[in-house]
Amino acid sequence: MNPKHKGGNRHVCSVCKKAFAAQSALEIHFRNHTGEKPFQCRVCKLRFKSKSELTKHLVVHSEKWPFPCVFCEKSFKVIGELCSHIHAHTKERPFFCSKCPDSGSSFTRKHSLNHHQVARHGSKSGMKCEKCPKQFYTAADLKVHMRSHTGEKPFSCTMCEKKCSTKSGLKTHFALIHSGEKPWECLKCPKTFAVKSTLKKHVKEVHTNERPYPCGICGKAFALKGRRDVHLNSHLNEKHHKCLKCEKRLRSRKSLLYHLNAHDGIKDFRCSQCTKSFANNGQRKLHYFRIHANPAERRFGCIFCERTFCKRLDFENHMRSHIGEKPHFCTVCPKSFSRNGDLKKHIGRAH
Repeated sequence: MNPKHKGGNRHVCSVCKKAFAAQSALEIHFRNHTGEKPFQCRVCKLRFKSKSELTKHLVVHSEKWPFPCVFCEKSFKVIGELCSHIHAHTKERPFFCSKCPDSGSSFTRKHSLNHHQVARHGSKSGMKCEKCPKQFYTAADLKVHMRSHTGEKPFSCTMCEKKCSTKSGLKTHFALIHSGEKPWECLKCPKTFAVKSTLKKHVKEVHTNERPYPCGICGKAFALKGRRDVHLNSHLNEKHHKCLKCEKRLRSRKSLLYHLNAHDGIKDFRCSQCTKSFANNGQRKLHYFRIHANPAERRFGCIFCERTFCKRLDFENHMRSHIGEKPHFCTVCPKSFSRNGDLKKHIGRAH
């Protein structure tokens, strides 16, 4: 494949037609298409497509990062990361998508905008998947996506049997399950998080009034698209994700992954207070609230007995056991139940 295709005094990429003022810039750009990374770090053996990227990376191995934030105590290894971080303080998102003005899509970095435009709107310069209609901005992104079709998981955890399709996924797994550290602090409340993405979701859901994803059936709006999609499935009762081991269908890919963990006996989610482990985070949280939560966390007290609860839903379900209320009716037969979960189990077993 030849990167060189001259147009006037410009150097034009033969794949995506993007033009550059210098041949050297075109050659670096062309490595996005080929996936070539000729520059290797001597310390950690990671490879990069240009010498400048390698130089930026080497800061990781130094003791002090050179770009401090003027608003807080954080510092960064490259100037681009500092700029993106400052946008979080100033709330500035200077890069707007011209193809979806109604949704107000905006980004802190141009690179993020480019990824969005290729993935959401498609592009002649996008790298196309042969298995599905998706497009990607770089050959590296396409290579990672192909693993979702092949099932390849080349990155193995050294602490457990977990395997991941990406290096970033392995890092997230280690931070969530094994490290025990929560370095990402919320600026609005005392909560801390193991990974940055969880902090972002927390801020969107808890500390902003933005709810850009409404349900088309009941009108309830959500801060995150994933939350809306899961909620929508509860209306439609659609279960698109099928387990190949037991034929069971689940509403979300995340639920399917947790379900597969149960088949394989994988219990990655360990209780911080005792030695018990669980197949998913929901089970771990439920265990914590029922067994280890302190009195200050158990805000809901039963007026008939001495039991207390952390969650309003658990409290209300418990109260129905005292008063005999069964508000969840089966649409097929006359039976009714005090809890929605019991109704779902009944429908699955009887109908």
